[in-house]
Order: sequence, then structure tokens, then C-alpha cells
Amino acid sequence: MNLIIIKYGLLIGAILASTAVVTGPLNPQKLFTDPENAQLTADSVYQFGSDVFYKELDKPGNEYMKSSVSGYSQSLIATNDMDNTFQEQWNRGVTAFESGYSDSTTAFYELLDAHDLPTAQQKVAVCRQFSLADTEFEQSLEYFAAAKASATPGSAQGFTIGMVIPRIEAIREECQNAEISCKMAVLADTSQDPAGFSANVKDTQGHIKEIQRIYPELKGLSSDFS
Repeated sequence: MNLIIIKYGLLIGAILASTAVVTGPLNPQKLFTDPENAQLTADSVYQFGSDVFYKELDKPGNEYMKSSVSGYSQSLIATNDMDNTFQEQWNRGVTAFESGYSDSTTAFYELLDAHDLPTAQQKVAVCRQFSLADTEFEQSLEYFAAAKASATPGSAQGFTIGMVIPRIEAIREECQNAEISCKMAVLADTSQDPAGFSANVKDTQGHIKEIQRIYPELKGLSSDFS
């Protein structure tokens, strides 16, 4: 998101709001705490700037910018409540993600020993760990989406969450693909097909390596990812 454009929107709002002191209220419900005295507050100025900014985004030709702020709060200045909500949802998202990451990598190492498991049921159970990880990744994305909805697009929090979500989505996709490869490996093993088992284990490993490649990018964005 272009910070210059956001600041430009706030500046327009501030200028128009200041003009309103002379010409009369443009939006009494949001600009003035007391319409009788036309008293402006900082919150009303910023809110008006937000309204101007998002109104401009709705005009033709601004589709790219509109998509850039999709999912964020439509208030360009965060409140304390927004910051608190962000932190709460962020913490939950990190916890759910870390659990999914641990389960996905553990599942791969268990798959390597699947050939030695005595029953088909035990072999199949190895792949369920990937399914559990997928559920945890899904939950983490829900938490992060809630955090994003409490963040302003031009803030440091907004930048971080905007970079984190796509990477977790990519990790989740790799986990889903790893689960498919895992099931194919188990099927090959139960069918007495060692070559097929090895090939699908290798595919599963490739997806896990991609997960492990992306993970440091998350740690680079926030120390909360350990």
C-alpha cells in the first residue's frame, strides 16, 4: 500500500475539514462533536480523511489500490481498541500456525518409518497428521484475517500482516500437497510398490522443504515466529 496516497487522503480530509469551519459542516455526524458549535476533534479530522480516501478508491481506475487495502480496517488511524484486538488475534494466529508447522514437519519424519509399521491403519494414520496441520493453518489464517481487519493499511502492523498472510497461505498449500503425496506413498507401500513409495516420499519431502524455505521469511517479518 502506498503510504504517500494514504497520507494524501488524510491531508485532503484535514484541509476539507478545516475549510468546513468556515463554510459549514460537510458531514456533521462525523466532523463535529457538537454541531451547534462546529467543534472539530483530531478523530473527526482523521475519520473525514479516511472517508475521503475510501470514497476516491470507489471511483473507476482505482481497482488496484482498492484491492491493496482489502481486508484492512477502513479507519486510517488505529484506536487503542483496534491495537488491542490486533495483538490478541495476532497472538492466536502465531500459536495456531506454530502448532501446524510442527505437526506438518513431524508427519514427514513419521512417513519415513511408515514402511516398518505393522498395519495399514497405522500407515494411514501417519498422513492424518498433515490433515491436522492443515486445520491448524486454516485456523491461524482466520485469526490473522481478524487481526488484519483491526489494522490500518499504512501502519507497521498493517504492513507486517499484509506480508505474513500470503506466506502462510503458501505454506498451507504445500501442506495440503504433502498430505496427498503422503497418501500416495502409503497406498504404494500397501500395494507392495517400493519404487512408488520412494517416489511419493520424495514428493512429500519436496513440499516440506518448501515449507521450511518459506518459514524463515516469516521469522524475518516478526520475532514472534520462533
